[in-house]
Amino acid sequence: MSVGFWLEWARRFRWQLGLISALTILSSAATLVVPWLAAQILGGVAAPQSAGAAPLEFTQTLTLLVIALVALTALNILAAILSERASTTILTELRKRIYNHVQMMQLDFHDSARRGDVLALTSYEVGNLSDFLANTIANAPAMILTAAGATAVLFWIDPAMAVIVPLLIPVFILMMKLAGRRLRTVSSKVRAAEVELIAIAERDLEMLPAIKAFASEAHHRREFAEAAENSRMLAVNQAQLNAAIGPVMALLAALAAIAVLIVGSEQLSQGQNTPSELFAFLLYAALLTRPAGALANMYGSYQMARGTLARLEDVLALEPEPGHSGGIRLERARGAIGFEQVQFGYQERSPVFTDLNLTIAPGEIIALTGENGVGKSTLVRLLLRFYLPSAGTITLDGTDIADFQVQDLRRQFGYVPQRALLFNGSIADNIAFGQPSEGREAAIRNAAKLAQAEEFIVALPNGIDTEIGDHGVRLSGGQRQRIALARALYRDPPIYILDEATSMYDLEGEAAFVESCVESLKGRTVIIITHRPASLALANRVIKLGPNGVFTESSSEV
Repeated sequence: MSVGFWLEWARRFRWQLGLISALTILSSAATLVVPWLAAQILGGVAAPQSAGAAPLEFTQTLTLLVIALVALTALNILAAILSERASTTILTELRKRIYNHVQMMQLDFHDSARRGDVLALTSYEVGNLSDFLANTIANAPAMILTAAGATAVLFWIDPAMAVIVPLLIPVFILMMKLAGRRLRTVSSKVRAAEVELIAIAERDLEMLPAIKAFASEAHHRREFAEAAENSRMLAVNQAQLNAAIGPVMALLAALAAIAVLIVGSEQLSQGQNTPSELFAFLLYAALLTRPAGALANMYGSYQMARGTLARLEDVLALEPEPGHSGGIRLERARGAIGFEQVQFGYQERSPVFTDLNLTIAPGEIIALTGENGVGKSTLVRLLLRFYLPSAGTITLDGTDIADFQVQDLRRQFGYVPQRALLFNGSIADNIAFGQPSEGREAAIRNAAKLAQAEEFIVALPNGIDTEIGDHGVRLSGGQRQRIALARALYRDPPIYILDEATSMYDLEGEAAFVESCVESLKGRTVIIITHRPASLALANRVIKLGPNGVFTESSSEV
């Protein structure tokens, strides 16, 4: 487990964790006082006239005991509240850090990673780390103080009997080793089962229309039920193991206390100890069961946190896509685009481009055509730096796009992908995606009008404030595509990339879009991926892309 990680987060929250540690140490001090006071009272009751009776009067000792118990309760409540607050704060910060890092990863990371893994790591798994920091580590000094203090008092009362306590330490260590090994294995299985459950749920919700269309609900219910049952059984095994560790450790300490009681009773009968000393010894021996159990639970928390941290460090060790810091700032491009000897291939697949060369002038409208799989969409993804070419250069206004700050680069494009990427929100929020929609109603309506979406929007009960459901499920395919196109037009960028942006338009709607957009697209560089005649008519050049980036072109006048 990385010590650097714990040191980093301990430094970030040093005041909160320090305060929790201070409170638990005070609580530990109060805890160490209670058995001594209780023993004096018990010893005085058992032998009120004994020479070894407590020097304090009964009422004074009882008053001190009540004060100690009240102080202990108050300290424990305050420490618990602060621990919970610190744990949730650390959890939130960890989630934000992981989310930010994952969001900045190249798309090829998301192509290969299971979404369930990412969701599990950012949701419930990081709770292991925050709990370990806020509860386990912060409480460790108090547990050590309690164990050390109780042991010291035992040796002070009777060194001969106290020797029994250290003899149990090797047994404690061996049992924790064995339990920890088993717990680590079970924790890994629990995590894998939870990831599988999340992945199945996420997949089935995404595929619900297909599941219903093929009447396969029963199959998917069984699959989810089996995964849920497997997760439950593993979680129960983990809980049982966790539940057993602490009590078993406490049992060992209790057995030691019984051994002490036997020896102590013999010494008491021989007059070697007073009743108060024997009671104190027993109470402090019993007190040792608390840090013993806490130590066992701490070890279990450590094993779970260890597995989570290993997975977290694997993700954080991956380099994010370059260009998020540094790089050339870019306000607004002219729109000159160049591909020079570009080579690219997806992981474990044949190359898509081996020598792609293409030049697009500022303000030029080109149409890309070609068979499926020749790389039309790949070309624009490279231009957007979703993926990086293995060789060659892609330029914007004569500058390698790799030299620009990546967010500045992407702000130059109005991108409409083949699949309309919509979210559960209003039409206005979807069109203004990534920007506030308040106060921009005129611009949103204008973009919707250019995209030929105005007619169906005004017919909706709430107009542009209508909620459209996940992925725009409450809209038709053509309506979703119009909203996606309106989003690109709303940004008013210098470059448009329209990847089959009108494939679901009817012929009249597409013709109306072409007519309305002629003026809007003047002076903009536009890349249209299409086979539809009306959209092709917008292009100054029609380029037919072939295998490996070879293309032929023809002219077309608007």
